[in-house]
Amino acid sequence: MVTYRIRRLPTDDSTSRRYHLFDRTDQLLLVADQGSAWLPEGDVPQVRFARPGGERVAVMDLPRPAERRADRKQNYAVIYEHAVYALITTMDLSSVTGIPSSAPRPFDRMVIEVEGNRWLGLCWTGNEGALMVFYDIEAAGLSPSVDPEAADLPEPIGLLEVSLGDYDFDLTLPVGQPAQSALLGLALVFLVDGGA
Repeated sequence: MVTYRIRRLPTDDSTSRRYHLFDRTDQLLLVADQGSAWLPEGDVPQVRFARPGGERVAVMDLPRPAERRADRKQNYAVIYEHAVYALITTMDLSSVTGIPSSAPRPFDRMVIEVEGNRWLGLCWTGNEGALMVFYDIEAAGLSPSVDPEAADLPEPIGLLEVSLGDYDFDLTLPVGQPAQSALLGLALVFLVDGGA
C-alpha cells in the first residue's frame, strides 16, 4: 500500500479550494486548486492539478449549479494528457444505506473507473476518522448499490481518513495501481472533502 498525506490550504474566498498532496517522506508531489486566477472568468469550473513548480498535469471539470443532475448521480472526468484518465461517478443511495440525509456530502458512494479497474468507494459512518473506504468491484463481485450495513464486505483496497497529525487527510491506495495514484487520490480528496 502507498500512503499520501493531504493538506487543505486556506483561501481568500469561500468559492475556491486548494490542496497539497505529500508522500510519506513529506515531499510535495501535487497541488490541486479551484477558482484561482489561472481560470478565466466564465469558463467551465475546473480543478487544476499541477506539479509544485506550477506545471499543469491534469484538470477535472466541475458541474455548474444548474448542471447538477437530478437523478442523484454526477460524473467527473479527470483529464490527463488530453484524454479521460479516470471517470468518477458519485451517487446518493442514502435512502438505501440508511445514511442520514444531513450527511455533509451529497453522495454516499462513488464508482471509480481508472486504467481498466473499477473501484467502489463507500462513505463510512461507523468510524469517526474514516471518510471513505475503497473496494475492488470486480475482484469482490460487488454491486455499486451494495448496502454496506447489510453486506459482508471484503478487505478494502484503500482508505481515505481524517489525519491525526499535521495534515488534514491520510490516503492509502494499492501500490502501483493506478500508475497516477497521486493524481487520482487528490481528485478523490477534492470530491469527498468538498461535497462536489
